[in-house]
Amino acid sequence: MRNIATLSIVCFLTLGHALSVVADSVDRDWEKQTTEKLAENVKGSEVIWLDAKGEDFLALFTSQTNETAHGAVILLHAMGGHADWPQTISPLRTRLPEHGWTTLSIQMPVIAPENQIEDYGSTLQQAEARIKAAVRSLRERKFLNIVVIGHSFGAATTLAYLAKEEKQKVVALVALGLQEYPFVKPAIDILGLIEKSKIPVLDIYGSRDFRNVINQAPDRRLAAKKGNNRQYAQLEIEGADHYYNRMEDVLVKRIRGWLDKAAPGMSIMVDEDFDGNLENNDDKPSAP
Repeated sequence: MRNIATLSIVCFLTLGHALSVVADSVDRDWEKQTTEKLAENVKGSEVIWLDAKGEDFLALFTSQTNETAHGAVILLHAMGGHADWPQTISPLRTRLPEHGWTTLSIQMPVIAPENQIEDYGSTLQQAEARIKAAVRSLRERKFLNIVVIGHSFGAATTLAYLAKEEKQKVVALVALGLQEYPFVKPAIDILGLIEKSKIPVLDIYGSRDFRNVINQAPDRRLAAKKGNNRQYAQLEIEGADHYYNRMEDVLVKRIRGWLDKAAPGMSIMVDEDFDGNLENNDDKPSAP
């Protein structure tokens, strides 16, 4: 009996250590330093702090400035980035509002530099909780026409989130530079997630993108076809690299054109129950 008890204690301590390693892989100190600097220096946006599973994280809210309001876009940056990353994210965050789209760019979990990049798989659960919190925040602000634009790993994270949502509160996804991540543990089945997708998806990549992004494009199209998602579209932007450097205007134009068809603006009428849950009473499409 003493040996069994000792073995149980050893197993418990080993498991606890393993769980702490996973938890510590998320570098909250680095994230705190980065987001505090962003909160101090970002201009033209409202800095808000959202809660995901008891942890606060930063989001940058930028209201649309066009006379016609189309809805809201949640922006998700790539691995190791932040909510105002100068490539891809910041241009979309600041330019889409000029065309009637309010943006909410959220800080995604990042891993500690001393850990392996494969540990990003352990951030998925917290990342999905943050997306959920972002959606809830927008719905509390009376937005129902909610789109997600994810760059690179941010796009993969969104697909994982959508696969778990029984009642879709995101009406469309724009995936930028989407690819498989064979090094991430636990593994993310990108093609399987695309096959399960039921909402409109725009898969954008550049002609000078990462080799894997380009080479896997036919497989992504096939996965959508297998899943019978007729609302899936794929677009290659000639001359664009993975970060759309100097191609921001083209990127914004292509996204806007697709959203006008896949997620047209809506006039919103909502009721709010005592728990703060928003339910759609009457969504009436309006002219884009």
